[in-house]
Amino acid sequence: MLNRILENSSFHAVFDDSTLDALRFAGANGFAGIQLAVELPHLDFENIPIEERMQIAEFCRAHRLRVTLHAPDTMVSFLETNRILRDGIFNYFDGLFEFAEQIGSPLITVHPGKISTCGTDTVPRRLIPPADLPYYRPALRENLSRLVDLNQNRFLLCIENFHMDTLVMETLQPFLAAGTLFLCWDLAKSDETVEPFFWSNLSSIRQVHLHDSDSKHSHKVVGTGQIDFLHYLPRLAEANIVDFCHEVRPREKALESLRNLESLLSKSRILKGHG
Repeated sequence: MLNRILENSSFHAVFDDSTLDALRFAGANGFAGIQLAVELPHLDFENIPIEERMQIAEFCRAHRLRVTLHAPDTMVSFLETNRILRDGIFNYFDGLFEFAEQIGSPLITVHPGKISTCGTDTVPRRLIPPADLPYYRPALRENLSRLVDLNQNRFLLCIENFHMDTLVMETLQPFLAAGTLFLCWDLAKSDETVEPFFWSNLSSIRQVHLHDSDSKHSHKVVGTGQIDFLHYLPRLAEANIVDFCHEVRPREKALESLRNLESLLSKSRILKGHG
């Protein structure tokens, strides 16, 4: 089962010249595809003409590759309460979904976003006016419902755990139970609050982000930091996960990460008597 992780490994296309450039590297080096950072101007779908979109789709079909999409994480918040800003967010997603459909993308990952905070000079320090708290839960629920309605079951919509808190997890649960939203687990950005939630919703995880971290930095090559990947991967290998994305940049480092992961999993099988 651990081979499924290697067979479904992609890399985060960020420092690549174009989507096609990234896909060529993926195909030549044993990746199953790429996760495209469409939040970056040079990879923004608005800058990709229809002819190139068709070329991307054809290249993926011909070489059995896929492009998953990573939506903006700081520019978009599903905790937004302002009607005008919310309309702008969904105009963006309308265009992103059109692009995803044209290139045959199966999966889109989004972040829940953050609540606006204003720290006080008090002890204890307060970050959010109490009067604002009742606005956020219904806003998140309404925004996620709107996202689901816009999707119309065309793609796997995954919510990543970065900036995920109890409010987000509680609001997400009915969508996960209904199968209208799914999860993306960034292992290096997990914590003691998030981890039990993801294990309890293992059947809803469709993407995993792989990168290592130490006391200073994350997004390091697998095996060069402090993450115990064998704590996670044996169970995740048995789940219905579409994509294991090496969020290690640039792509040469992602390839190093893939090779390290291959070695790690191979040693794991030997130690368990399966090699």
